Amino acid sequence: MNKSSLACLLGAILLAGSAPAWAVDVEILNVDPPGAGLNDPTPASPVGGNPGLTVGEQRQAAYRFAADLWGSVLEGDATVRVNASFAPLPCAPTTGVLASAGPTFIFSDFPGAIPDTWYHVALAKAITGDDLIGTDPDIVTTFNASAGQPGCLEASGWYYGFDGNAPPGQFNFLNVVMHEIGHGLGFSGFENVTTGTLFFGLPSIYATFSRDGITGLLIRDITNAERAAAFRNDGGLVWVGDSVTTESELVLDTGVPEFRVLTPAAIAGPYAFGTAAFGPAIGTDNFSGDVVTALSGEVLPTACEPLTNAADVAGNIALVVRGACTFTIKALNAQNAGATGVIVANNSGGTFGMGGDDPNVVIPVISVSEDDGALFFANEPELSVAFTIDETRLRGTDPDGFVQLYAPSAVAQGSSVSHFDTRLDPNALMEPFITASLIAHLNLDLTPALFEDIGWGINRGTARIGNCDTGVPVSTEGGLIVGANIVATAQLCRSVSGNQGALVNCMVDHAKALRDAGLISAQQSSQVRSCTARWR
Repeated sequence: MNKSSLACLLGAILLAGSAPAWAVDVEILNVDPPGAGLNDPTPASPVGGNPGLTVGEQRQAAYRFAADLWGSVLEGDATVRVNASFAPLPCAPTTGVLASAGPTFIFSDFPGAIPDTWYHVALAKAITGDDLIGTDPDIVTTFNASAGQPGCLEASGWYYGFDGNAPPGQFNFLNVVMHEIGHGLGFSGFENVTTGTLFFGLPSIYATFSRDGITGLLIRDITNAERAAAFRNDGGLVWVGDSVTTESELVLDTGVPEFRVLTPAAIAGPYAFGTAAFGPAIGTDNFSGDVVTALSGEVLPTACEPLTNAADVAGNIALVVRGACTFTIKALNAQNAGATGVIVANNSGGTFGMGGDDPNVVIPVISVSEDDGALFFANEPELSVAFTIDETRLRGTDPDGFVQLYAPSAVAQGSSVSHFDTRLDPNALMEPFITASLIAHLNLDLTPALFEDIGWGINRGTARIGNCDTGVPVSTEGGLIVGANIVATAQLCRSVSGNQGALVNCMVDHAKALRDAGLISAQQSSQVRSCTARWR
């Protein structure tokens, strides 16, 4: 068995609380100093089910709630220890890093592992049933202590409620905690996203289920150069695990915009594409027609100068090649020649997103890969294209039906590869940007399915309060975790209730809210009350 360290470990103070015996025990280790972060004494009013009376208490309660949720969902004979702290992270007035996380150690070649493959320590412990690193933490999480302050996401701040009702502009702290712990549990690879090199010569379990759209091979089975290209192939890096692929039909909406070649017949069909940060959104009503190469007196058709064949381009879609000038300059030169849209062919690798900001661009712009661009240039005299809606395809999947991973053309350190793609609709917990639509206290979408693919056991049984069965599934295919929510809320109610009557009332109110939302039946609600009344 091989072991490698990935982080410096800090001294820790354990927050109170433990998970039920049948679940993974997730412990939260408070490493903040007195008076700061998780120990911030600033007075606060209870909000959204969070009973804390100071900012620090609310942060601790949210961490504890997240630990109980993950602990209920996961199965395995393991104690997962999570270092928790606040610190200044990279930030600007309108953008910044909310949090970061990762495993402290990784292991390979232990009993039950795929040979020559790195695993996160928490997963390795769950598979082996051994503690492996004693009482050291398995995951380190750090949250931005400056969020909402001058110079850092100034118009935002943290919302500490457990009900998913964060006010506009505030970040749901519980969602972010669930996301970051998710990274430490296994939602990340260890390959270098810039060079494609393997960590100490071995692939990660994450790379074992990631496929490159350029070569059609698994990330673990290709060269460093091929991996580096795959990690920048926007829309082309996908997850091929059976659980995620199967459950995607339960989670994702249908109706995917599809870029198609109509003629010539020999190359007709759908093609991968990237989008631009400027210009109008691509739709079926604004991107169709014949394609004409944009000429401007340059050796390559870069469209960096005014077009010399404007009469041919007018009323058609301009085909240009990447390089030599900004994307907005290309778009404006094509637009000034009368083009109705622009296709930018890559000069190396796959599709890519195009940055830039120019309100004068009023025509849609897309990108295609280097290979597809060469095919388009070769067939340009007969080339016509259109956008259609594929009502059979799930939003956030490739044409083969595999869920896409985040692989922007410009590598984003800390985000590229180790997230689901932003194309997923509805948005997923493990996308690189936390969105207001997430409700991680009740729904983890495809994240448990991915964990099941890499080797975690997922609790599909029913939630228990004490030794009493509530009849509510802990988790179901598709990511609902209503039973886990009941377990976490029971732990919370017990911690704040001074007597059995108060505990029962707390859980009765919660069960009623779940019933009113259509998440549990009247019979299950009654059973939650009965189980709570017998809990000692």
